[in-house]
Amino acid sequence: MLKSLTLLKIYIGCTVVFFLILVGAYYYTDPTASKNLLNIEVVPSFNHIFLNNVKVALLLIFLAPLTLGFGTIIILVINALVLGSFCGSIKNDLNLIVLVLPHGIIEVPILILAASVGYKLFLDLIQKKFKGMFFLNYLLIIIIGLLIAACIETFVTPIFLKGVY
Repeated sequence: MLKSLTLLKIYIGCTVVFFLILVGAYYYTDPTASKNLLNIEVVPSFNHIFLNNVKVALLLIFLAPLTLGFGTIIILVINALVLGSFCGSIKNDLNLIVLVLPHGIIEVPILILAASVGYKLFLDLIQKKFKGMFFLNYLLIIIIGLLIAACIETFVTPIFLKGVY
């Protein structure tokens, strides 16, 4: 059974879990509960955004084998809850989706890929089929994707935000 699990199947499973949690958080978030959500004075730097996302991706990857997958699913669920709650809190002002959409289109699938690679790493270690090159190739894809997402979040999202206000 474990031998039939491919990275694509793991990715699909992680995606389904992520979006089910996200949709649930979206629908159960009261949009009036966070009126001051956008009164944020500090704009995170590119380095802060990129390094935070790399940290999350590395946790998603390495917690899978270290925690039998539980750590990875917990981080994935927390991220889905945060994103779903944020989107739920702005559902009365959909113009604010520009805060999430431009970089989220890249960042979310990349973080789900990181979780999937973590589960694949876990399964490969159990089955003694670990292939370092496979792992390193995906690690490079994840880092490049997060680099692009951080560039968009840092340099493009503020332009869209000015258009909203």
